[in-house]
Amino acid sequence: MKKIYLFQTLLIILYSASSNGQDKLSKGNHFADINDITIHYYVSGKGPVCLMPSPGWGPSINYLKNSLLPFEKYFTMVYYDTRISGQSTGPEDPSKYTSKDFMDDMEAMRVYLEQSKVWIMGHSDGGFQVLNYGIHFNDKLNGIIALQARAGSDSLYKAEFKKMVMKREGQPWFEKGSNVLFGKDTTKYSIAEFIEITFPFFFHDTNKMEDFLKLGDPQLSNKASEYTGASKFGREYLFPELSKITVPTLVVTGDDDFICDKISQGDRIHNSIPGSDEIVIKDAGHFSWIEQPTQFFEDVTNWLKKQKLNPHE
Repeated sequence: MKKIYLFQTLLIILYSASSNGQDKLSKGNHFADINDITIHYYVSGKGPVCLMPSPGWGPSINYLKNSLLPFEKYFTMVYYDTRISGQSTGPEDPSKYTSKDFMDDMEAMRVYLEQSKVWIMGHSDGGFQVLNYGIHFNDKLNGIIALQARAGSDSLYKAEFKKMVMKREGQPWFEKGSNVLFGKDTTKYSIAEFIEITFPFFFHDTNKMEDFLKLGDPQLSNKASEYTGASKFGREYLFPELSKITVPTLVVTGDDDFICDKISQGDRIHNSIPGSDEIVIKDAGHFSWIEQPTQFFEDVTNWLKKQKLNPHE
């Protein structure tokens, strides 16, 4: 009996040791202790690991994990809340929310998940994060998907921003929203109030706003917004260094995106990364896969297939 008991104990130990790595990537919610913080992440799908951070300045991963399900046929998607967003913790020091901190968290997640290389995907300022990571950790990557990403502000960006905002002139929500966006209204709004006022600008078709709102509570964090602003998160001008990215890269742009526009951002990001590809989604604002899901997922999955990625059922 003692031998049987010892054998059973050994099996349990061996099973636990072999499954710990797998448990980190089992479907569902997880928490990773990295860089003296706790990162919440959600896993779903099959295939190579793809890290996808929340944008960083306030919203959680909810809108991403609840709307990008077709990617889960190609990747083991690891959606994670960046520091102090969603269910993740963060330091009380507002200087610890720099672009480097977010990039280092992405690298720590790769190491924590025991992946020699990963795919990365990011939307908006999440796109800034993945491009920044690609510049510094190109050798740790299989590829990058940048969804309506930003890579820096300059005179061209400011001109395109103004032009795209003014396209909405005449709408009932234009005056109040444009005053906030152009800094004429200096009221200190909460992040939820800011989004409520400016939200229509993010869409080509404002009727699609309802589809976005069905995706769940964005869990907007005022603290994340305040701290990333204090640390000047996402303010770097990445364009001169994007040529360091040599892995397969897809840039996706909405043709009516006012905040990460095609001219100053999408096209220039694409032109700055050797061998990258760009897809422009017609009649789409900042959330192109929500406004035009058919074109978005068909075009992006066709690109994935060209990268020898096959869907898993």
